[in-house]
Amino acid sequence: MRYHSITASCFALAAISAAMGQQFADVNQKEEIKPIAPPTDASLIDAKYRNASLPIEERIDDLLPRLSMEEKAELLHGASTFSYGRIPRIGLAEFGMFDGPQGVRLEEGKPSTALPCGIAMAATWNRELVRLAGKVLGEETRAAHGRVILGPGINMMRTPLGARSFEYFGEDPYLAGMTAAGYINGVQGEGVAVCAKHWVLNDQEWARTVMNVDTDERSLREIYARPFQIAIDNSNPWSIMTSYNLVRGQYPSHNKKLNTLLYDELKWDGALVSDWGAWHGDVPAINGGCTLEMPSGKNAGKDKAIAKAVQEGRIDRNMFDAAVRRNLRLLFRIGAFDRATGGPANTPQQADIARRIAEEAVVLLKNNQNILPLSRDKIKKIAVIGPNADQYHTMADGSTLHTRGGSGAIRGTHEITPLKAIVDLFGEENVLYAPGFRFEEPKIRSCPNLKEMDPVDAAKQADIVLFFGGTDHTYDKEKLGWGVLPDSDKPDLDLKGKQAELIARIIEANPSVIVALTVGAPVQMEEWIDQVPAVLVTWYGGQEAGTAASNIIFGKANPSGKLPQTFGKKLEDWLSHSTGTISYPGVIEKDANGHDKRPEQRYGDSIWVGYRHFDKAGIAPRFPFGYGLSYTTFSFDKKNSGNKDTFEVIVTNTGKKAGAEVVQCYLSKPDGQAQMPVRELVGYEKVFLNPGESRTVSFTLTDKEKRFWNEQSGKWEIPSGTYRISIGNSSRNLPVTYTFEQEHTTPPPGNAIGTH
Repeated sequence: MRYHSITASCFALAAISAAMGQQFADVNQKEEIKPIAPPTDASLIDAKYRNASLPIEERIDDLLPRLSMEEKAELLHGASTFSYGRIPRIGLAEFGMFDGPQGVRLEEGKPSTALPCGIAMAATWNRELVRLAGKVLGEETRAAHGRVILGPGINMMRTPLGARSFEYFGEDPYLAGMTAAGYINGVQGEGVAVCAKHWVLNDQEWARTVMNVDTDERSLREIYARPFQIAIDNSNPWSIMTSYNLVRGQYPSHNKKLNTLLYDELKWDGALVSDWGAWHGDVPAINGGCTLEMPSGKNAGKDKAIAKAVQEGRIDRNMFDAAVRRNLRLLFRIGAFDRATGGPANTPQQADIARRIAEEAVVLLKNNQNILPLSRDKIKKIAVIGPNADQYHTMADGSTLHTRGGSGAIRGTHEITPLKAIVDLFGEENVLYAPGFRFEEPKIRSCPNLKEMDPVDAAKQADIVLFFGGTDHTYDKEKLGWGVLPDSDKPDLDLKGKQAELIARIIEANPSVIVALTVGAPVQMEEWIDQVPAVLVTWYGGQEAGTAASNIIFGKANPSGKLPQTFGKKLEDWLSHSTGTISYPGVIEKDANGHDKRPEQRYGDSIWVGYRHFDKAGIAPRFPFGYGLSYTTFSFDKKNSGNKDTFEVIVTNTGKKAGAEVVQCYLSKPDGQAQMPVRELVGYEKVFLNPGESRTVSFTLTDKEKRFWNEQSGKWEIPSGTYRISIGNSSRNLPVTYTFEQEHTTPPPGNAIGTH
């Protein structure tokens, strides 16, 4: 297969998606297999590196000395905008690298399974289900003859205004890291590499391509690098993508000290890929530890120049050889020399996984007098109101990635909107539809024959009102482009448009209003939350979003999602928004000639991100981290394990419905040389229980959970004193507690990341 090549690096970002003449499996088509090409150099046919039964390091050792300096250089950059490989002499064919985190985005209108967004995956708190999502991604990448998928995104939500938070896994590094690990294990179990992103401190969209970002060493390690560390420990991503922003004065693709942390302290052995256009010169990038430039193209002159720079000592030979070794390790892991591509795509089984994730992601925030689930038989007329009732959030309606979130946009085979799912359940004659207003002029109406009404009239005539609101991908998005761009992040915490006013008018007409919010991050609800009986968060639920929402609302599925982020009452509840503009969104100062300097940002919130700050400051959130209701009830009882590092709890379904509970374990460390968070998530387990059924859940601590980064000593340390383990079903409901004593210890040292 041939791909469109480019001969010069460009600031492609994820928006550059030129048609590459690829042949993909059509919907439900029989699998197409792409064979491996043998080396054109006949002397290599029986070379050891071609023996797939040998250990990978032996194969690398055999191939490395067979490569010319120019071929080694060729392995350090892509073959086109979204492809890598194509060195026929050694039998390396060209293969695709695909966006994105929520599905395999293909070109020329080809569909794939549109999974729920990253924050929805995190809201399931179900590592096994997220692993199945990864399996779907791996299968469909192979079906498209690709070998790398550009995800997952595991940056932190330090501000609810970060426009790309919908792609990520929330505000807590442990939850983010473990969710990422499930995803990675699913993808790589299919022989496809992930490219986990973005390393590191890429936590907003404003000025992301040019901003210089800094934070203290403790927060860098405990908050921002930690999800990468957890993912490495539990799944070992085969590649990681650098971020655009500078970190302490250097681009991450050039930052040797930053990448030494990744390689040596986190003990990661994969390929470090530049974000598209984030490789700012061969010499600084290779010397800084980046191993693969994307995008790029075949360029013999570039290869000769890199080889010459190595020979002249401008590129460190050890760094050069290490980069080649890391990229060869990636190629052998993905079977680029010996495994054919091909796989299932758009199957009923894959669609079912998308639906299951969307259902388990739904978080029931409020359910006064158990108004939910609704009974279909007791409702004659139902009003479906709001701008998200029939809004598409995937590219299934023919929209471009620019209006569907950027690199996370997916073209699903279909998208079921809430309106469509409810009309299918009730029949058009029993549904009163009133969008109120729209986020955009629709390309497709899922129920084109359904009359549109005034929202107040619809509410008055209905037995019950379902309001579908929230935001869309003009708010939650990757900001495509280079430099300081307007409207990069969300403007505020409000629902988009005049939704609060619309909800108030509807409540006045009919107080039985169920609010379902499609969002990618917290929104404020203070104007109306006390006037409605029930509220759900459905996130961006992918192709089965409407089906999942309907199944939850009408009791076909029992909600079990938990918040992966704290919902505050006002923007200033987050410390990132009360520590000055240098902390968020950053500042642009003038030089002596009156010209704009590079944007600068310093994280003034340190480790106090999300619930860590809410707890420390005594702020009552609207809904706490880890919170979510069910249609059944659960109890927690203490059970002593007899092991000083293992803590157990008995969980019982005390209600009348089968359901799932997320058992959450938090650790409180003693203050001493540094102030510690009130509590930190250190474990969780989702358990499915029938009425009356009980299960014992165990959590075992390691030194990595007990330690903190001591800024004074520049080391990881475990403080002495009394520790407390708290177990329950949210960060603010922890009925089971244990305490234990710990002596001060110093785990193996790590090197601080210096300022440049």
